[in-house]
Amino acid sequence: MTRIVVQLDSASLSNPDLDIRYQLPDLLAQRSAGVIADDGYDYADDPRYLLLFLTTKDIDAAIACVREVIENVRVLDNDLRPATVVAVEGAQGYEVVYPTGYQGRFAAR
Repeated sequence: MTRIVVQLDSASLSNPDLDIRYQLPDLLAQRSAGVIADDGYDYADDPRYLLLFLTTKDIDAAIACVREVIENVRVLDNDLRPATVVAVEGAQGYEVVYPTGYQGRFAAR
């Protein structure tokens, strides 16, 4: 299993409702037909960042689904594009896969 971490910046959400910690993983599991599974959530050291943990056996299909949802679906009336960074956990730590060319902060440890 591969772990994916979705970092949400609450300061960039128009509706920073904490229910997103349940609704987004459920939506991703449904849209991926079970390729993506919820693996919990946590808060980063900086409290404005919420971390959603997901697991998958098919990383390519999972990343494609996550991208599609971020770019095309509003969750709790939020445009996720400006608020979301996605990374894949590997042996050397986290590799950011969304957005392309991201150079900012990734809060997961």
